[in-house]
Amino acid sequence: MRSKALLMALVISLFSSSTPAIASEPKVAVAYDIGFLGDNSFNDAVHVALKAAKNKYGLVEPFVREVPTNGTAVDRLTRLRFLAKSGYTLIIAVGPGYRETVARVSKEYTETQFAIINDKSIPQLNVSNIHFREDHGAYLAGVAAANLSKRKSIAFIGSEPELFASFYQGAQANFPKVKIKNISYPDTIEALRSQLNGIDIAYSTWDGDPSVMTVISESFAGKIRLIAETPDQYFAQLLQSKAIVVAMVSKQLTKPIAQLVSAALESRAVIDVIDEAEGIYGREYGAANGGVGITFNVPTGNTLKSAIKRALLQLKRG
Repeated sequence: MRSKALLMALVISLFSSSTPAIASEPKVAVAYDIGFLGDNSFNDAVHVALKAAKNKYGLVEPFVREVPTNGTAVDRLTRLRFLAKSGYTLIIAVGPGYRETVARVSKEYTETQFAIINDKSIPQLNVSNIHFREDHGAYLAGVAAANLSKRKSIAFIGSEPELFASFYQGAQANFPKVKIKNISYPDTIEALRSQLNGIDIAYSTWDGDPSVMTVISESFAGKIRLIAETPDQYFAQLLQSKAIVVAMVSKQLTKPIAQLVSAALESRAVIDVIDEAEGIYGREYGAANGGVGITFNVPTGNTLKSAIKRALLQLKRG
């Protein structure tokens, strides 16, 4: 009896060790931020990019799923846990609002690959941090502002010293004598209004609300034009903004989403080293790989086109 039991145990052991585990079928989920679709911001940009990826790779339900959130920590946590439990092998979270949730759930489901859009703060190997080189965008905005300004008096509106430095360098690249204001914002509307006097082109990185655009349209109509950002600034896409916005610094989502989906379907992950010291993995997108660019809403002459072309080449070279 004992020998039979040992033989049975040996057979079970051999069978178990020689039978590979059934791999999870690749499935992709996207957890959108507050506002869901129709937000004129990252949700819409990711949705358009995902639609292109679905068409390219022939993805259909249930192998791809999109879910909203009401923005609360509990709802975000519930959504991501549900998707992980449901066997989605790649879960893309849209926006840094998911930062704490992704950091937590990625530790609970270590075999699931997560991605967070527009962030680079989660030191987990199973988290693809998708980060955009905003300094590249600021540099291009500086080049554009200096070229478009007739008075050669421009402004940076924001609260990021490193982005102002890039904007300044871009503006100085072709017009060393251009006057450049650094307007700290958010601040009071009165302070913003007073500091805008004397300039004719401004680049704003403020995406909290349309206050910058409102001040310009109400107090400087026809005098100041704006370089905005997409998809960060939802209000820059509104119809009433067209008379003010002359150019858009853009973060392109098509390539990041396509690369994330492609990797997931091949049971891989997008985990380039972004910050070795901090253990941040994912991928950076900038001028070099088409992740950051600039488009114009006004006619551009050869001088501006050449300046932008040189700027892009310089940024690609590093």
